[in-house]
Amino acid sequence: MTSKRIYLAIAAAWAVFAMPSWAFAVPSPQPDDVRRTTREVFQRPEFRESGQRDSGSWILRQIAAFFRWLGGLYDGSRGLFWLILIGCIVLLAAMIALIVFQVRTAFAVGGRRRRVDADRAGRLMQSGQCRAAADERAAAGDFTEAVRYLFLALVYRFDECGRISFHKEYTNREYLDLMSDSVRNELRLLVDVLDDHWYGQRPSRRQQYETCLAVYDRLAA
Repeated sequence: MTSKRIYLAIAAAWAVFAMPSWAFAVPSPQPDDVRRTTREVFQRPEFRESGQRDSGSWILRQIAAFFRWLGGLYDGSRGLFWLILIGCIVLLAAMIALIVFQVRTAFAVGGRRRRVDADRAGRLMQSGQCRAAADERAAAGDFTEAVRYLFLALVYRFDECGRISFHKEYTNREYLDLMSDSVRNELRLLVDVLDDHWYGQRPSRRQQYETCLAVYDRLAA
């Protein structure tokens, strides 16, 4: 019995070693199966680059985690909770104050600009009106009054240009002192005529008016 078992074992071993090698070969997979398996492997998270991951969902997760932390902050750390709350309130108040300040500044600047434009237009109108009044008074033969209007037209024009500042309380000589040397030398002619004829109650001649008119044309150019 024992010799029979030994014989069977030897026969089985010989059969195994005598089998051809193709009997143990694993069948080759199909190319489509290889490509599909490779794609599935490289699509796993460990093979994906960080830049290819869904950054949007990551941001949403971080935001949700922050609000969860913020929601449990009152029970976990009340001191930090109140510090953050007060800081947010102060920041909100500062933002509202900044917005109000900017709005008020914009309206104030716009109002000042409109007033400046209106004042400038008024000075230009007064200068033109005085110039027209000078022609009217000259046509009526009142040359002293015409010279006075020429002087006022120049003062308003200089004020509009920023060369002097108009003040009703200033005298003719005080305005003369505000001028530069070149302007002062020519404008003095009008001031002298007014001193001699306006305050002296003496009529002026047409020739004096025409001379003052030529001075006006040079200074107003």
